[in-house]
Amino acid sequence: MKRLALIIAIALSATMAFADGIGYALSGGGARGFAHIGVLKVLEEEGLKPDYISGTSIGAIIGALYALGFDATEIEQMAASTDWNALMQDKVSRRGLYIGQKRWAPYGNAVFELDQNWLPKLPSAVFKVNSLNLKLFDLIASAAQEQDFSRYPIPFTCVATDLETGQSHIFKSGSLLQAIRASISIPSILPPFEVDGKYYIDGGISQNLPIAQVKEMGAQHVVGIKVNSTLRDARQLNNIVDVIDQTINIGVSRNLNAGLDQCDLLLEPDLQQYFSGNFKYVSEIIALGENYAREHIEEIRAFIRANQRSEQAVDTHFDKDLESFFLSSIEVYGSKCLSTAKIREYLGLNPGITMSKQEIFAACQRGWNSQYFNVLYPDLVPLEDGSYRLGIHVSEREPKTIAINNSYNDAEKLTASVVLSVENTLLKNSRLMVGLHLGGKNELNIDYVKNFGDFWGVYYRIFPYFNEKTFYVYNDEHYRINSVKSLEWGGTTGLGVFTRDIAIAELFLYHSKTNLYRDISESEMLPRHYTVSGLGIKAYHESLDEYSFPYSGARIMGKLNFARDEQFSDYIYNSLRGRMEVYMPVAEGFSLKVAANLGSYFASTPSDKFDPFAIGGIDGFKGYSRYEISAPHYSILELGLVSSPLKNLHLQAGFQRLNSDDDEFWAENIQKEFCYYAGIGYNTRFAPLRLQIALNERNNLNTMLSLGFDTDIFEFSRK
Repeated sequence: MKRLALIIAIALSATMAFADGIGYALSGGGARGFAHIGVLKVLEEEGLKPDYISGTSIGAIIGALYALGFDATEIEQMAASTDWNALMQDKVSRRGLYIGQKRWAPYGNAVFELDQNWLPKLPSAVFKVNSLNLKLFDLIASAAQEQDFSRYPIPFTCVATDLETGQSHIFKSGSLLQAIRASISIPSILPPFEVDGKYYIDGGISQNLPIAQVKEMGAQHVVGIKVNSTLRDARQLNNIVDVIDQTINIGVSRNLNAGLDQCDLLLEPDLQQYFSGNFKYVSEIIALGENYAREHIEEIRAFIRANQRSEQAVDTHFDKDLESFFLSSIEVYGSKCLSTAKIREYLGLNPGITMSKQEIFAACQRGWNSQYFNVLYPDLVPLEDGSYRLGIHVSEREPKTIAINNSYNDAEKLTASVVLSVENTLLKNSRLMVGLHLGGKNELNIDYVKNFGDFWGVYYRIFPYFNEKTFYVYNDEHYRINSVKSLEWGGTTGLGVFTRDIAIAELFLYHSKTNLYRDISESEMLPRHYTVSGLGIKAYHESLDEYSFPYSGARIMGKLNFARDEQFSDYIYNSLRGRMEVYMPVAEGFSLKVAANLGSYFASTPSDKFDPFAIGGIDGFKGYSRYEISAPHYSILELGLVSSPLKNLHLQAGFQRLNSDDDEFWAENIQKEFCYYAGIGYNTRFAPLRLQIALNERNNLNTMLSLGFDTDIFEFSRK
């Protein structure tokens, strides 16, 4: 009997202790959820610590960090130091690309993957957010040491919604990264997230404030922090983001109100001025949450007095600052076409070594830069011997894509383009690109490259093309007087070598035929037909951080062509073209630009038989429009200063010196001109925008506008 009584007493004691637990329920709400941090700071100051935490969506992120042992101040620092909007963009640093990928300039306002029937695949969400996956790994890598969420310093669960059934799913164990990522998958904004063959969307759809879940974990008393967006009236629904947010909140509101009566202390900061996408106001939203909690401090203290408890024991088995892991094995999950060995090669990962979370993060970033994946993120699983299994979860891109591009510049006006890209289909390690451009320039380009090697090796290229363009003629006063149409077709074929990050070089043969015919002309026509065949060599190096608006790095390209006056060519056609740009950061927010651009037909081709280089324009000598000035021999030297005072906003100013001559490159009486320029650029989500103004020696202002990717995608491929 005594033994039975003792067992009953222990059981009652455990039940009472269990029932005394305090739980935090953190709601979803997008960016508004950063108010959770401000409220937690005040609760900490008052000495209140939870026994359980459950969160939904943004509440799952903050709740998980709190459960792992980070205090509110540490979480605030993490949140404030993260560019949350950048995580949504999944922008690949130009510097992170392999040199083989830099053969082509950026292109495409919109890019669509093509399915097996060559039909465009509509995306499942606005953003892919692989950068967010990697950021979550960086924040919670220490969670890998424990797969049971109840064994965290504070027991934790989070809520997601099963996409197939619509029912809530409670994550209690496994990968914390996957659990959080599933919980934050806002429909239409973030893609549904796969875990063990099931797809999940935002937990707020089924249980936005997980009060009931905290109760199930064992809490008798619940503190609910509610930060979700309120419903807007019709006048506030002005765009697709507002409509999506309203649609989600309709469902959220229905499931939210049902559980409020179980909440012992409901804290609801006034966040009406912010909506769920205001991620740039992290600090302000945290401050609002903190101020709200201080304004309601008496309610908080009354709750604490009513639920006074002794000091809680601290869990010492968990190391929240764990950052290094011995990897005994590496597995790849989700690959279809690429082998595990190939993916590990892209990442540069090998088992049997200790790696920090930063090294694992960098390896996954390298793999993402290969542009073969829509999803690529790491996950660590602890093994019995104290080592870890690193899992790399991937979702491969379709090998076929189509890009739509509209661009405008002062010289060619509006141009519409379609670029089809097919990778690893005709042959392994190959890429076929077909570009059609109509409008300001009419072109059909077909570029096929077969690589022998991934990061370094040799390749061959086949590049047939067809184009029609207009050459303009200006008088000495720089007024346009003539224009001549040029119809050209031909091709190049080359054999090249490439190294991963250094350079690419190619030896090539070329053949082209050109017809010149009247457009608007007051003078005798140039020769109407000519054929040129020859050989050449070209090389390219690039280490820029960004293509359209570089801040650091270098870009160097040179081409040298030879064509003798024999049976294969109507003219002796020898030419040299070279360009170099170097960007050197010199102060906070400022970088020095040094550039040189030169070209020469040597003495082989008289300028009256072949169109000389058009050297003006926004990417040439800025003192004149693109076709306003030309010469068979020229050099442009440039010194400038670039700055980026705000994200995506770029300023530049500088001067250029132009040397040009009609007869020879190093002529004694070479013509010299100067110009001064200033410009502004902005990286929109779809395309870059550039506006520049230049003042030349004649005191004439030249205004240049470029919108979209108006650079030549196939510049390196041409002869």
